[in-house]
Amino acid sequence: MDIQISVDLEDRANRSETFPSDWDQQKLTKSIERYKKFLILAAKYPGSSIAPTSDIDQIWHLHMLSPVAYYNDCMTNLGQLLDHDGGFGAIPEEIPELASTFERTAARWAAEFGEPYVDDPEGQLSDDLVKCWHDCQGRCWNACKS
Repeated sequence: MDIQISVDLEDRANRSETFPSDWDQQKLTKSIERYKKFLILAAKYPGSSIAPTSDIDQIWHLHMLSPVAYYNDCMTNLGQLLDHDGGFGAIPEEIPELASTFERTAARWAAEFGEPYVDDPEGQLSDDLVKCWHDCQGRCWNACKS
């Protein structure tokens, strides 16, 4: 499946006042490609919850900042709007469900793309993807700060 995005996300990142300034071109390009793969999973499993890593979430936010393009791209690629529940996981009772959703997303990612969801070359979470203040093993994106 080929995901089409009608917004130049690299340009949006470079012009953004809030996008992480420590990202280099290589990380930006890789994260955009990962976001497209994330959308492939969303299309393949409609109606199923999906949890992004922090780098994918950054690109997702950029895309949503162009609401007309985001809506049109979702309808073209997914057939429905991909809702973003940015507050989910903020209360402790939601953490187990978020962790489960993340693990399911990671398993589907590995099966679909033959690579790990989280870049983990040395057996630990990569600092550039996730900087948790709690529950690092659960790899919950909402409980993490970039």
